[in-house]
Amino acid sequence: MTDILDLSGLAPADTFDLKILAPGTGKPTGWVITLAGPAHPQTVAVNNESGRESIEREKAIEFAQVNGRKWKVEEETADERRRRNVTKVCRRIVSWSPNPTFRFVQSDPIAFSLDAAVNLFLRPDMGAFFVQVTDYLTSERAFTQPSGQT
Repeated sequence: MTDILDLSGLAPADTFDLKILAPGTGKPTGWVITLAGPAHPQTVAVNNESGRESIEREKAIEFAQVNGRKWKVEEETADERRRRNVTKVCRRIVSWSPNPTFRFVQSDPIAFSLDAAVNLFLRPDMGAFFVQVTDYLTSERAFTQPSGQT
């Protein structure tokens, strides 16, 4: 008789509600961002797109080398790269609450959409909040279910 190793309790969560904290104080702001986990369709789509882009770039470089041509790197400004990176992270946001809107500083209420999230997180004054999102997404324990054991 063989023992069965049950890893079902270790599967990552489909989503996670990240409670955004006030920079400097660590106090909850009331803003909650729901993030897509590793197997969520939004994350799978982002990863597939990144993989396709890498393969296409590698193929283009190889094609240039085989044909004795110089590989010309696509020029990208710092702002374009930042927008591309922020967009990739924001594509992992499923929603935020209070939903549909919240207000930041003296702005109009901001309903969640990909464009709204990108434009919000591109703002320099939102850096501390964006770091909370990226830190969670890149943390080792992201989307793991808390253990019932201590």
